[in-house]
Amino acid sequence: MHKSALLAIALTMLIVTASLFAVAFADVSVGVKKGDWIEYQVTITGNPPQDHNITWARMDVTGVQGEAISLDIQTRFSNGTLLLEKITLNLATGVLGDDFFVPTNLNPGDKFYDMYQGNITITSIEQRTAAGAERTVVSGATNQTTYYWDRQTGILVAATSTFLEYTMHTKTSGTNIWQPQILGLDSTVFYTLAAAVVIGLVAIVVLLVWRKKVHVKS
Repeated sequence: MHKSALLAIALTMLIVTASLFAVAFADVSVGVKKGDWIEYQVTITGNPPQDHNITWARMDVTGVQGEAISLDIQTRFSNGTLLLEKITLNLATGVLGDDFFVPTNLNPGDKFYDMYQGNITITSIEQRTAAGAERTVVSGATNQTTYYWDRQTGILVAATSTFLEYTMHTKTSGTNIWQPQILGLDSTVFYTLAAAVVIGLVAIVVLLVWRKKVHVKS
């Protein structure tokens, strides 16, 4: 085969590969911003190694640049040790760490790339309570872990990892990204309505007392 033909084939393959790559990551979007934080409670059953015997973790978003997310991470172990780390994830290139952050607005059948796990497929969508609020959550799984992510923000809200000697359950215990709900309402809205009701009741009582005084005088 002529060199020119080989070159043409190679260029065609390169273009096709680049196009597929572009399509695969065209819809990648980040759902968090600088200042956002998420805390996680971790429960472990079985006999984990000490470096996996985690009880709590916190993620602070220190910056977002395109698809890159910079984080300060605190991890507390069962012996009380606190590990502090600074890492940068990239949702477009698959640098996802432990998959605490994924692209937003995924639907069943959608895939995203994890450089360690390969393609992860979204298998379901449902409503779940996370950090005190009702959220739309999508799910996906690898050989060891079943994940649940908040669809709007892409943050992990729950996960169960099963290993030979132990099982790790992780869930979101708090965040400033959304407010806890009371009776299905955002807590701020609930307390505003409650305050309005109280003020209204006080006004009615004051009016009734005033009318009674006026009636007595007359």
